[in-house]
Amino acid sequence: MKRPKYQLIKEELQDQILSDHYHVGDKFFTEAELINRFNVSSITIIRALKELEKEGFINRKQGIGSFIARTRKEKLVQFAYLDTLKNQSELVRVIGLTKGNDPTYLKRLELHKTEYYYVLTRERTLNGRPYLYQLSYIPHDYLLSEDRDLSTYQSLYKRFFLDFTIQMANQTFRQETCLTTQMPQAVKDFLQLTDSAPCVLQTKITRSKSNQRVLEYAQVYKHWEFFSYELSSSDYQ
Repeated sequence: MKRPKYQLIKEELQDQILSDHYHVGDKFFTEAELINRFNVSSITIIRALKELEKEGFINRKQGIGSFIARTRKEKLVQFAYLDTLKNQSELVRVIGLTKGNDPTYLKRLELHKTEYYYVLTRERTLNGRPYLYQLSYIPHDYLLSEDRDLSTYQSLYKRFFLDFTIQMANQTFRQETCLTTQMPQAVKDFLQLTDSAPCVLQTKITRSKSNQRVLEYAQVYKHWEFFSYELSSSDYQ
């Protein structure tokens, strides 16, 4: 079966974009240049460009032109942490809720030096095995009462929703993950790690979509045996 002309043109242009000659933001061919190059109608070229835009390779700006949106180096991928909790019994224990005003964390929470924050410390086990130690730094005005029973803070996301109608999972965030052998002694003791054993450290900043306030700065120490993830291209079936 003969393939449409626009599809052949789209694939040739896509191959050219992926050839590493382009960088994100570079100006792409104009419609007139492509019409002359392939000796086809404007309708065919426009359809080919729309396909490239649909797949995220270019951005088209009316009256200005087309620009490279992604190349091989910026290929879209899907990232997923593998579910280590499946069919396992998780127990969350809140071990502390304290005030703090360390300049380092005030800066990360974008608070003034006269303000303060709360540190929520939690331990998590799976089937009785220690696997995660979490420190959550919360601005003072996003925690209604420090006198509540600690068990009410087992789920910080639930607390944010009940107290402020904020769905934390829907807010913007940035997270970094690394392996480290540098950790507080309390973490090492809880995770039962030897002096030379590493753990997974994940740091995450969550911001409010509505006002850009930092809602939480979290440090999560996870036992390396419970950490795995997978990557796949966005078009993998």
